[in-house]
Amino acid sequence: MENVITLEQLKSKIRIGDYDLVAEMINAKSRDAVKQKLRRGNEQALEALKTLIEKREEIIQDFKK
Repeated sequence: MENVITLEQLKSKIRIGDYDLVAEMINAKSRDAVKQKLRRGNEQALEALKTLIEKREEIIQDFKK
């Protein structure tokens, strides 16, 4: 079974600017469009947000080394 992530699981890790970056990643018209897609469970938007959060955490950890 594929590991499915939900918006609720990611909410605590969302930072300022994340919606704007996800909009660029998935070619959404605006941050509000991204929010709507996330609320509706759009897989592409959720995957983009998950990737963004994971990469940010990796970069922070690598920088601290």
